[in-house]
Amino acid sequence: MHRLTGDVTSAEQVTCAVQRAGELLGGPSDVLVNAAGVYRIRPLLELAADDWDEMLAINLRGPFLVGQAVAAALIEAGLPGAIVNISSTAAFVADAAEPTAHYNASKAGVLALTRQMAVEWAPDGIRANAVCPGVIDTPMLRLMDEPAAGQAYLDAGVPLRRLGNADEVAAVIVFLASADASYLTGAAIPVDGGSTAI
Repeated sequence: MHRLTGDVTSAEQVTCAVQRAGELLGGPSDVLVNAAGVYRIRPLLELAADDWDEMLAINLRGPFLVGQAVAAALIEAGLPGAIVNISSTAAFVADAAEPTAHYNASKAGVLALTRQMAVEWAPDGIRANAVCPGVIDTPMLRLMDEPAAGQAYLDAGVPLRRLGNADEVAAVIVFLASADASYLTGAAIPVDGGSTAI
């Protein structure tokens, strides 16, 4: 098992990591999951330009750079592939109680980027889709810091009335990356317990 690390906001480091991965795999990776991301709560009037730039650099520039490098390697080799970008239900809805304009904008950008990847790279056999998690039980989640308030939110805003778990998101990612999703590209799949349906 090999582990490669790098800064997704650095074009040079991304290029080196993708090239090294290809060497270790004996050819370009045919599956990419763009999952690097950060989440920070900050009201718009308190949001500094540096905070905005950092969020978009990691959450949007990162998927662009890595997706571009992987697609270029696949196209050069004449191989098909699948890209799964991690967006968020925050790309669809705002939240006054947990203000994250810079996060929301970055994740909406991921959806637009995904659609463009899908359209441009379809002739080369590369599919691109996005997964949009809702409230998922991960260390990043702040909703349940106050359990009573968190449960009230789940009861009112999530039809399944519970948090999702990482395995449920991973299952959708695996499906989108697999041959079972061979006619699916440019899609954004919410994994949110129904929250975006209400």
